[in-house]
Amino acid sequence: MINALFSSLPLWVCVFWFLTLFLNFNSNTLAKKFLILFFFIATINYFTHFLYFNNQYNIYCFAENIWIFTSLSLFPIYYYYIRLLTIDSKTSFALIWLFVPSILFSLFSFVLYFLMDSSEKNIYTYNILYGNNRNLLEYNFILRLQLIKINIFRIVLVTQVLIFIVTGIKHISSYHNSIKEFYSDTKNKELKSIKYLLIILIFASIMSSLSAIVGKYIFINNQVLIIFPSLVHSLFLYGIGYIGYKQYFSITEFRDDILNADKNYSKELTQKNTNNNNLKEQLIILLEEKEIFKNPDLRISDVSTFLNTNRTYISNLVNDEFDQSFADLINNHRIKYAIKILEEKNNVNLSISEIGLMSGFLSESSFYRVFKDKVGVSPGRYRKKIFDKTKNNDD
Repeated sequence: MINALFSSLPLWVCVFWFLTLFLNFNSNTLAKKFLILFFFIATINYFTHFLYFNNQYNIYCFAENIWIFTSLSLFPIYYYYIRLLTIDSKTSFALIWLFVPSILFSLFSFVLYFLMDSSEKNIYTYNILYGNNRNLLEYNFILRLQLIKINIFRIVLVTQVLIFIVTGIKHISSYHNSIKEFYSDTKNKELKSIKYLLIILIFASIMSSLSAIVGKYIFINNQVLIIFPSLVHSLFLYGIGYIGYKQYFSITEFRDDILNADKNYSKELTQKNTNNNNLKEQLIILLEEKEIFKNPDLRISDVSTFLNTNRTYISNLVNDEFDQSFADLINNHRIKYAIKILEEKNNVNLSISEIGLMSGFLSESSFYRVFKDKVGVSPGRYRKKIFDKTKNNDD
């Protein structure tokens, strides 16, 4: 009972997200359509898992070939999904090379399967797939190739996981840095909790790598052991589905915003003001006197319009002269202004939400997140500490 329940849990998570996303197929972004493909392949993959852990010996002997294909396809698909969120606005046939290992390896596996006779299939199933007898010297040529295939598969899978983790993190970090250079508030532009996405990806990758190295047969002899990897994979899959379902902003929308912003500039105006030595002073005036940070939708293109120059030049100015991103520069001024309001006794009746909006934040959650990140405590706790300190001094 435990074995059937937990061996099928990741499968049902995949089915749930596949159907949920597929029902909105026409309204989905390109990235979400690729996520549908991910859960379709994952559904097949975890169905073969279910066959294995429920001792469907004859069926799994054939299904193992499908499992190999889907296992080596999942991470490339997931990686490509990340690319569609961070660097690619459309698919490219050139990236078909990502799926070469899964295609070639599964073809090789199918060839070996059809070369085996019935007795060899029995030995392969019971002694190798469901057993631990992997001494090359005890088997004939075909079965030795099967053992070699399994060992190479593990190496390829682990290598694949490591490569896609590193490159995926790089793409996400680069994307995150880019939006911080354009928007003052990135909360609704992020990849829906980038930190959690990375943690889920890394943790699940480690589990997949360990499963490939150790081998699945150990879970057959002790069914309780299947509970932990089943829960980990289920949580990983649910996290991917939930984050993907909620994600509506990507590199495509970001590039559209940049394109629309750039339409407002003229080359003559840009070239005329690029070498303005007083640009930094003018920017400081905009921030400290004009208080442009109070605009919750402020973008670097708005600042460049105010200063009659190029947004790239403003970005370089902020990075070089202020040693921070545009989003950090604006949010630092917002937090400074919010602290000023919080410390004034006359503003005690103002709610935290009101103070956040007055300071230029889109929402209370954005205000809370940025304030705690930069000050170390929540706005409410900061106000309480100030009032408690003032009260003690008065006493």
